[in-house]
Amino acid sequence: MMLKSPALIIIAILCLAGCAPDKQRHFVAGAMVSSWVYAETGDHLDACLASLGVGIAKELIDSTDNGHADEKDVAATLAGCTVTWVWE
Repeated sequence: MMLKSPALIIIAILCLAGCAPDKQRHFVAGAMVSSWVYAETGDHLDACLASLGVGIAKELIDSTDNGHADEKDVAATLAGCTVTWVWE
C-alpha cells in the first residue's frame, strides 16, 4: 500500500507539469474541496463526489455565459480528490 502513494504523487506531478495553468487551478480547487469534505466527513467517496459536483457546477456556469463546458476541466477538478486518498 505504501508504494501506491508515492507513485500516485509522482504521476500527478508529471501530469500537472505539462498541463495548462487552468487545469492546475482545477486540480487545486478539487483538492481543496475534497480535503475539506474529507476532514468533515471522513469519507473518501463523499470527498471525491464533492469535487466532481464542484467541477460540474463550474462548467455549467461557464456554459451559460456564452462559453463552453470543458470535460477536461471537470476531470482535472475530480483528479484533485486523489489528495485525500494519498495523504490519509
